[in-house]
Amino acid sequence: MKLNQINEAMSHQITGGSEYGWQCFPDARFLDYESEYAHVSILYSTVNQTVYQADASIKRDVWPNDERYDKPYRWTNSAFKDAYLNEAKERNVDPNQAWDDVKYIELETDEDFLEKAKAMFNGDYWDTRIQIPVDLDDDTILKLSMEAHKRDITLNKMIEIILQEMIERHRVNGTLA
Repeated sequence: MKLNQINEAMSHQITGGSEYGWQCFPDARFLDYESEYAHVSILYSTVNQTVYQADASIKRDVWPNDERYDKPYRWTNSAFKDAYLNEAKERNVDPNQAWDDVKYIELETDEDFLEKAKAMFNGDYWDTRIQIPVDLDDDTILKLSMEAHKRDITLNKMIEIILQEMIERHRVNGTLA
């Protein structure tokens, strides 16, 4: 993800920024965006505008009290995730904590982050499910497509069903094992 993608999605509503003090993201700068509905923050490279990390959260006083939408989301560039986690450990900082006892919902794809952040920022509702990239060979896609056709559902829905079944198989006493 690049800085220009965030700027466009957030309508260039930059409200602040500063240098970033940790070493895990080289040549990093912090930017804040704010609308009447949400806050978005990013860390990006001042050298090539690569986004290292981005988070988004609603303004609680504006949104209806709905637990599904009252969660902060964060995306971290996979090329820098280990460095971030290692530095957080060295600094004795919980890398998952957004504020108080609130944890981030980690997003896997930059597209998912942009979709959710843009919706929040504009006061629109968003799909709270987390997008997960799935890399399948052509034979598997064909088999899944045929099964989806038999069930009269989309390929995406078929994959979602399979993933949910696998998660449930690994769930023990309410948590994943």
